[in-house]
Order: sequence, then structure tokens, then C-alpha cells
Amino acid sequence: MSVIDMRVRPPLPSLLRSVLFQSKDGVDQTRHSDFPRAASAKAGSVPLLLEEMDAADIQWGVIMGRNSMEPFGVIPNDEIAEFVAEYPTRFVAWAGLDLSQDPGAWILEIQRCMKLPGFKGISIEPAIGLDPTLRLASDRRLYPIYEECVRLDVPVNITLSGVLQRLTKQPYEYSSPIQIYQVAVDFPKLDIHVAHAAYPWVMEMIGIAFTSPNVWLSPDLYMANQLPGAAEYAKAANNYFQKRTLFGSNYPSKPFRQMVSAYREYQWNPGVIDGILRENALRLMRIN
Repeated sequence: MSVIDMRVRPPLPSLLRSVLFQSKDGVDQTRHSDFPRAASAKAGSVPLLLEEMDAADIQWGVIMGRNSMEPFGVIPNDEIAEFVAEYPTRFVAWAGLDLSQDPGAWILEIQRCMKLPGFKGISIEPAIGLDPTLRLASDRRLYPIYEECVRLDVPVNITLSGVLQRLTKQPYEYSSPIQIYQVAVDFPKLDIHVAHAAYPWVMEMIGIAFTSPNVWLSPDLYMANQLPGAAEYAKAANNYFQKRTLFGSNYPSKPFRQMVSAYREYQWNPGVIDGILRENALRLMRIN
């Protein structure tokens, strides 16, 4: 069964300038000897990247647009669109929004990008975004984004983790998933994908997903059992969120094959891992 990877950052020009590729060993806080740096990440090589995806049986990588503080920076949607057009059978994209712009610009960018081939969702990162006055996903100034996503029937990604806060020197509490709750309540028809699953706020994130059936958990590297709390994500997926948990490698910070193996290592109930590795992503992105 081929895999859909919800968090792949290929060596695009903008990404090669980011901390994800500038550090030869990746982000210090998440480094572990069981997950050696991939050869393609060291070389910044797309051909090697595709070989490694093939070896891990990954059919599609999902590229999230980004407009965030350094050391992460901006991944322009047009740059992603060019890459997806070059590899249409291997990558799909979610458009990133610059939250320092005005709501009119957000709506126009959503409408523009959702007409581009291969674009399947919208991505925002308010906790580390370019507007220092707007740090929570529940800020009502962002509601036009959610309204437009509901109107177009596309999911939204909100990226949250404590590590992101540390690297951008932003307050730790902005990584809490509690901010997701009000958005999920106010927009019950909006599918909300939470990248990094707000690690290490594991139980808080699970609690939000319990209360809100439109919240999807994407723990990516944080569901590898080397990390404290990872087994709780897996337990929740195995028993309650079988259809709302997704796989992500977090490449280039983690290698594909070892991450797929890390997800498969848990004792899954029948059919659950197939949903996590593929079927849930297809349903979330409205891919038949």
C-alpha cells in the first residue's frame, strides 16, 4: 500500500535557505540517532529525494506553504506550484497565507491558489507568523479565512509545536492547541489539520479532537515512539481517531523509510494503519 506523507519539505530554493536545510544535521531539538539525516537532505537533491520516497513506498508528498518568522521564512506559493507542476504524480500542495496582509488579500490568494493544479488546502501558522499582533488561530481577524475555506470546501492546516516557538523565540504558550477549540466550534464544517499535533501538548490536543470531530491529528515526527508522549497519540488513533490521524515524515528533519517504520511498529487494530498512512489523507484532501 503506497503512503501519503503530509509533511514533506523538498529542496526548493526557499527551503534550502531555511534552518531545515542549512543545518547539516537538522533541528537540534528533534535529532535522534535512530533517524539519520537522509542523503538527499544533505545534498539538497530532488532525484535522491524521489529515490528515497520510492524506497519507502511514498506515492505523494504534501508541501505546505509558509509565511513565517526566521529561521523558517517564506515558501512562496508560486515556487511550490512550479515544483508540483514538474512532479504532478509525486507532490500536492497547500497554499500558505501571509497573515500580515489584509483579509481581502487572503481571500484572493485562497481563490487563486485553489485553482492551481495540485493545490488541496490552505495553511496558516499564526503562532510564528509575520504579524506579531496576531498569534492565535482563534483570533477573529482570521475568521474570513475559515469562512472562505468552508465556502470552497477545502481544509485548513494550522501548525503548532513547542519547538517552533523556541526556534522563533516566541512565547511557548502560543503553541497550545486550546486555540483550536473555538475555531472548531465556530466552524463545524471546516476540516482542521493540525501539523505537529501541537506537541508536546499531547493530552490537550487529544482532548480537543475528542470534543471536535472536525479536527484531524497529524503528529508527524512526534508519533515516533522515541519521543515521550508519542504512544498517547497512537493509542488515541487506534481507538478513537482511526479516521482522523495522518502520517507525516517531517522530511528533511527525518528520513522517510525510518518514519514509515516507526508508525508501523505500533500494535494497530485491523485497518487502522492503512487509514493513517493513506486513506485518511485522501479523504481529507478530497482526492478520489
